[in-house]
Amino acid sequence: MVWIWLAVFILMIVIEASTASLVTVWFALGAIVAMILSIIPDVPFWVEIVVFVAVSTVVLVLLRPLVKKLLGRSEIKSNADEIIGRRATVVHPITDIEYGAVKLNGVIWTAMNTDSHGGTISTGSIVEILAISGNKLVVKLIKSSDSDVITK
Repeated sequence: MVWIWLAVFILMIVIEASTASLVTVWFALGAIVAMILSIIPDVPFWVEIVVFVAVSTVVLVLLRPLVKKLLGRSEIKSNADEIIGRRATVVHPITDIEYGAVKLNGVIWTAMNTDSHGGTISTGSIVEILAISGNKLVVKLIKSSDSDVITK
């Protein structure tokens, strides 16, 4: 019966490697324990199966949450997230009712104003990028092209 448990072990490892879901690896550990048990003479096959199921279930329930936490699949930021907090120049006026455009690092972005009653942000003004909403930048006025006053 050693060969059966070795085959189960290899199958579980192959499945885990292709999915990386941290489910079948625990059954691979159960297969190792059952394989070791099958080496002992006079152990019935049904005992090996019970041990396989019991060990697999226990390690799945107890260790999977811990291992998932330790691996810590964290949020991966994109390059676009790096522009939040930066300043851009308005190249097309931003009004309450229509989107405008800003230029940042030579790239033109569609932009919208955070203040819905803030009036028009004119061309040449400096804005701060607060967020990205879909493919639009959410901005607030920092320096109007009509004045030298910087708002905070």
